[in-house]
Amino acid sequence: MERDGREGRDGPAADGARPDRPEASTTVEAQALLPMIWADPQHMPEQLAFFAVRRFGPRAAAAVARRKQREPSADDGALVRATVTHGTRLTIVDGAALGGPFVVLMPVSFVAALLSQAQMVLEVAALAGRDPCDEARVADLLVLQNVHPSPEAAARALTHVERHPHGGHGKVPRRTRWSLLVRMAAILGLVGGGERQSRAQQVLSWTWIGALFLVGMVLPLIWVPALAAIYRKNTLRLAAKAVAYYTPGRAGDLVRHRHRPVHLPTTAGLATVLRLVVLMLTPFLATVAVVWADVRLAGGFWGTCLLVLVAVSLLVAGAWSARRRSRRG
Repeated sequence: MERDGREGRDGPAADGARPDRPEASTTVEAQALLPMIWADPQHMPEQLAFFAVRRFGPRAAAAVARRKQREPSADDGALVRATVTHGTRLTIVDGAALGGPFVVLMPVSFVAALLSQAQMVLEVAALAGRDPCDEARVADLLVLQNVHPSPEAAARALTHVERHPHGGHGKVPRRTRWSLLVRMAAILGLVGGGERQSRAQQVLSWTWIGALFLVGMVLPLIWVPALAAIYRKNTLRLAAKAVAYYTPGRAGDLVRHRHRPVHLPTTAGLATVLRLVVLMLTPFLATVAVVWADVRLAGGFWGTCLLVLVAVSLLVAGAWSARRRSRRG
């Protein structure tokens, strides 16, 4: 599959990924990818890997070049750690900050998080001297995501996958959408079982995703920190696998730098915790205020409480998400 230096019909240029083209955000790219996934749901991981290399391969090469230019004295280990830190932060923002407070956008947030992880892997490959635009990276991604056991198995599977699938304009069955969400969550590490799940594992996974929807609709700020912690842990695990895959022996150094010494709480740390507590209490305080004022908006007492709780919770979570996204970089 190695085709370094060439951009054939299905290479990076096929999707218009040109150096002079402005880069769309990961969320926008996720929205562009979703129709391809709906059109070919049985090959969701393969379609995502193809798309990631086409769109994010040039991006990864440019990001590595910029990082080396900004830090000319940094050694390979420092560059890898900076790449992993950046990739982990983007995954948290795209997955937790978007998918936590706005669970109706969960498919977009899952795909955006997967694309952020893919770009991180491609940047690690570029730092190891591999071409992030080469289609061999498609097989690499599928191996690192535990979709296929080896690059050879991934390459064989990719021969049966349609490039740039169109269609998907008809309504995708609800069961298929749920199955896709569970598979995405498994690749991200949010649920167990990977690509091969028993019936009982599937039921548990669907139950977990359903609970995420229901609870996140009412109390999104409870889920955002939890999702952020899960995304961080699993993205770092993927990064360690990618480093070991492309540069054997260097993953241990990455793992050692993942852990920071534990310090006593600082004033800034306590302020952060207090701010989070206040944000979590705001929807409930607003609901109490509306009840105390004897305001009835819709559906009587309970309808008003639910409406205020959900509306204020989403507004506060939206402000939190906007603040986090403004700090990404």
